[in-house]
Amino acid sequence: MMGSQVVQELEEAFLPRLDAAKEMLEREFPSFHFNVWSSSTGGLTSYQGHDVGLECLFPGTPDELADNVAIIIGVKHLTTAPLLCDASVGWGHGSAPGIHIDLLPNPVAFSTAELNAVSARFGLLISVFRSALIAGPGKSDA
Repeated sequence: MMGSQVVQELEEAFLPRLDAAKEMLEREFPSFHFNVWSSSTGGLTSYQGHDVGLECLFPGTPDELADNVAIIIGVKHLTTAPLLCDASVGWGHGSAPGIHIDLLPNPVAFSTAELNAVSARFGLLISVFRSALIAGPGKSDA
């Protein structure tokens, strides 16, 4: 499968759902800033990838705390043998609550079936993301 086809499948599978989640969460958490993205990664390397995601920024967060949390779904090795490598909720740099999930502890060969398996668990990503929003960056497990 060509890299552009992989990116197209990734975007078609998740961007509409990420946009819908963004709209719902903006109503529930009006003081937070949400952003949906689709972006290439590894542009300066031979390991081309692509991520889609939904990020929440927490305004006014002190430097020692993570000021963002995101859902990221990504692929890598687009020019060779594409791998579905990320389907997670994670925090940015800094102290953060231990609320996270990784649906793919190891990369798997990209296929429509694997993409559908992640898609079937998309609700879990949203649920963990929402729990992270409720906790906010100020409650660290550290």
